[in-house]
Amino acid sequence: MPLLQLKPLSSTSLLGLWQVAESIETLEEQLLSLRPDHHLPFFKAETRTKEWLAARLLAYTLLEKLGAPNLYLQSLETGEPTCSDASWQVSLTHSAGWVGALVSCSHRVGIDIEILGTKAPRLAPRFLNEEELAAAADDPEKMHLYWSAKETLYKVYRHRKLDFQENLLLQNFERKPTGIFSGRIVTGAFDQSYEVQYEVHPAYVLTYVLAPL
Repeated sequence: MPLLQLKPLSSTSLLGLWQVAESIETLEEQLLSLRPDHHLPFFKAETRTKEWLAARLLAYTLLEKLGAPNLYLQSLETGEPTCSDASWQVSLTHSAGWVGALVSCSHRVGIDIEILGTKAPRLAPRFLNEEELAAAADDPEKMHLYWSAKETLYKVYRHRKLDFQENLLLQNFERKPTGIFSGRIVTGAFDQSYEVQYEVHPAYVLTYVLAPL
């Protein structure tokens, strides 16, 4: 498994990133070697199957490096992954053959990777409010970061029925290769700000959040 990035965020939180080149058969074999009775999915798209397998294999690798017990990943009703031991937090992401995982036993976590392209600018009016659209109007990378950050915050919140324009709000910031900007989740009963950490690479952008449990 060629880890392209293994980034300790603290003594209890670890981020990993992987560009998947292995076959489905290889990924299944590696996953079952770690968790012999693990559920294996069936998706019509081969890419989707590879990303699902690789994301979980990556998460288990990170958990092992942090000394976690031999736990399993399960799915919530929202579709988000959760650990069989609730004291461990996990978030997964995948896009166009890239997978990322963020695990922690001290923070609620969220992570998202977005491949740079034309999709985010085309769909921006659906997920950015007027202030965010104006802030990112001439900066495609920033627009991708905004999109990625909202996906990350959505994962941190872990509940459905969030409107990306109204409930997920992002601060304007000066984009650099890496940095932090502020994000906020606002609903009728919830209002919390978060530090969104980000990285800009030639092929993709990455955002992630470590939030209080």
